[in-house]
Amino acid sequence: MSGQLITSPDGTRIWADATGTPGKPPVVFIHGFLGSGLNWIKQFNDKLLLDKLYMIKYETRGHGRSDQPESEDAYASAKHAEDFQAVCAAFDVTKPVIVSWSLGGVVVPEILSRYGTHPVPVAGHVMLNALPWISMSREIAKPYNATIISSIRSPHTTEFHNALKEFIGAFVAPGNSVSFEDQCAWIGSAAGMNIAARTFSLSREQDETALLSVANELPILCIQGTEDVLVDVEKHEEFMKKHFGNNLDYRRLPGAGHAPFYEFPEVVNPMIIHFAERMYDSAY
Repeated sequence: MSGQLITSPDGTRIWADATGTPGKPPVVFIHGFLGSGLNWIKQFNDKLLLDKLYMIKYETRGHGRSDQPESEDAYASAKHAEDFQAVCAAFDVTKPVIVSWSLGGVVVPEILSRYGTHPVPVAGHVMLNALPWISMSREIAKPYNATIISSIRSPHTTEFHNALKEFIGAFVAPGNSVSFEDQCAWIGSAAGMNIAARTFSLSREQDETALLSVANELPILCIQGTEDVLVDVEKHEEFMKKHFGNNLDYRRLPGAGHAPFYEFPEVVNPMIIHFAERMYDSAY
């Protein structure tokens, strides 16, 4: 197995890996719900990204190759922040740029709540169809999202597996596709998740106060697919501009669904590089 298992303060083992060019701007990639490090295949195999950045990816607790605790307390907000910090410490990285996808975006307010905002512990945030915090999903999710999530959280194996295949198919816009190999990898990495991980990853309580306190300080780039079947793009943009308008670069990507980094890496990857280099311009 490539990568390594990093022990978080509560003993949970978190799978992580790093590649790219040490000394270049550090960027931490955080996948979404039911995801894993395998989602980032078109980033971690991109020569330009490898040359320009020092890239770290990890699998959030309950996902992929990381441990799957069964208690609700194990999925508390602070635990997720401590996992992130343990990964950064293992790779000797401080104040990285975060690239998040979908549910991965909610780790940012957890980091700020746990470690404070003076100074801000992250350099910037690239949000790929991502949520700023969990509770806002009720405001911007399409009805289909709630329906499929209910089945994914089902204790019945058949219902879960059928919903999982459908959910992963919904990651891309109609007309786009996930390759057979990647579909197998994505479904396979999520198929073994226990019901605790599938439930408590979505239901943990969060405090967005710290994030809102730096809304005009933390640089954010939102890249949102226009054909997302899970998130209402109009409502998402309105919400983000309402809360982060003064320090937000919001870009819609025509023809992309919920996974624009996979569907159009030739567009998204240079945007990640430009953002990261801009954040670290004075140091690199």
